[in-house]
Amino acid sequence: MARLLADLTDLLHYFRINRLPLGVPRVQMALTEAALAAPEPLLEPMAFDPASGRFRALPGQELLALLATARRGADIEAPDWVAARATLATALEAAPEIGFAAGDRVFTPGLPFLVPGQMHRLRELRQAHGVALCALFHDAIPLVVPEHCTPELTSGFADNLLSICLQTDRVVATSACAARDFREWQRRLLPELDIPVVAMPLDAPLPPVGGEGEEAPPRPEALADGRPYVLCVSTLESRKNHVLLLHAWLTLLRRHGEHALPRLVLVGRQGFGADAALRLLEHAPELRRNVVWLRDVSDAQLARLYKDCLFTIFNSFYEGWGLPVTEALSHGKLVIAPDHSSLREAGGTAALYFTPQSEPELAELAWGLIRDPARRAALEAALPGRVRLRGWREVVEGLARELAAPLVALPGPFARAGAITGRRIGFEIQPAMPPAAMRAAHVGNALILEGDGWSIPEAYGVWLTKGRARLRLPALERSGMRLFLEVSGPPVAAETGLRLHLPDGTTGPWLSLRLAAQERRHLEMTLPAGPAGVVVVEFDTSGARPIPDDDRLFSLMLHGLMLIADHDLQRTYEYLGDRLHLSRLG
Repeated sequence: MARLLADLTDLLHYFRINRLPLGVPRVQMALTEAALAAPEPLLEPMAFDPASGRFRALPGQELLALLATARRGADIEAPDWVAARATLATALEAAPEIGFAAGDRVFTPGLPFLVPGQMHRLRELRQAHGVALCALFHDAIPLVVPEHCTPELTSGFADNLLSICLQTDRVVATSACAARDFREWQRRLLPELDIPVVAMPLDAPLPPVGGEGEEAPPRPEALADGRPYVLCVSTLESRKNHVLLLHAWLTLLRRHGEHALPRLVLVGRQGFGADAALRLLEHAPELRRNVVWLRDVSDAQLARLYKDCLFTIFNSFYEGWGLPVTEALSHGKLVIAPDHSSLREAGGTAALYFTPQSEPELAELAWGLIRDPARRAALEAALPGRVRLRGWREVVEGLARELAAPLVALPGPFARAGAITGRRIGFEIQPAMPPAAMRAAHVGNALILEGDGWSIPEAYGVWLTKGRARLRLPALERSGMRLFLEVSGPPVAAETGLRLHLPDGTTGPWLSLRLAAQERRHLEMTLPAGPAGVVVVEFDTSGARPIPDDDRLFSLMLHGLMLIADHDLQRTYEYLGDRLHLSRLG
């Protein structure tokens, strides 16, 4: 029977610089804890070990201890957190390597594209061992509302989505809305393909925090006066549109008086595009007196905040699920939310909905619950009959069944991408690219780059740092080909070696490429006629150099490549003319 392995490399990467779990890490933690709590683990957790360059089994006891410690606090310097991380790191180094077999399912429940080189490693697993790659698709937010995301996140997400479309055998989405979004964007990128996708709603409460009988933490000092409050849990960022909520609250304060309104408590870290909301908080005196912003709140503190609040409000421009809506209902609290994307799935018939971006409707709904405590109590008392939540154990059992089901036969990655011969493959990633340009720009990173020496693609290309790095060109009918590489040097002079590995088993000599600081070059390599097969370009990065304000060593930047048959002179002329700005006379 095929094994079900969950790759948690990106979760450990997240915990390198964070402790407080948000969004996607929170889902990964809940799934992992439920999977390991079963009599027979439903998913086997694994992670990439940089020290050995291998995937290793994640020891369950140490992993669960780390997750439990993450839930109890927010301080990344606290001794309990430092000790839990060190214990898991030591256990991972001593854990056995994963022995992959054809047909095993490797499942990515998080965002592996945030870990440099991780998508390349997963692709190599597929190529080397015949494993099936499965992904949990959380949302298409960076593509649906890119104005609320950094350009780097949007481009990285698009790269991840194309990698999923080119390599994944099965997709599970976190909601019916997310499943529709995946189908739409998959067909925009690869219209001839139809990757199976099913919805797995995240309709489960937060796992409990602390042991039985453990005392709940006290209220935060800012709320110690006991004044009633309304709770809003979400990162303070433009996509969550706190500006609308704050304007609605300001309207209520000025209309009914500060004495008639409870306090508004915002829980969440500052994210992208929060400037407008922060300016409003700073410059409106009524908001300064009546709004409390709590940045780092542990799960235990959050549970206490839910318990004591009057009701909750959650707003955004778009969601893949809407965990705070489900969390509020699981704590028996009313929630007001906009009626869009997946929020109707998260809130069901229990949430109170307003027309998206309608400040008057939001203010009226909130005021109705504030001014009429009897109605609020009656609606809250009715919640148990209206809220139908599953346990995480049930969620992960359904997930395991979907992952283990027989696979639909799909074309291989290069067959999905189409022939690369005769068309330029670029590595420049620009935000808001149309689907066709996005596909062309991301194919190279998704399929051709191999090794941990490649960095995350940027606006002008992808950096080759110090580490293992290759280009894998698909099986070709070779009557003689030319490979053009577009490269430039880092801010300091550097030297890089290159050599060819041909399908007949021969390996060419090392060729030395010396680049002056920021020098741009177009290289031509000849692929002699021979049997069809995969051609590999290997790089020697031992000459990589440091640059100021960066802890990496840099060899070169790869901007693009072009593979052209020797006899295709017309396309060669067109390519060189375009890239070198040549005009052919006569």
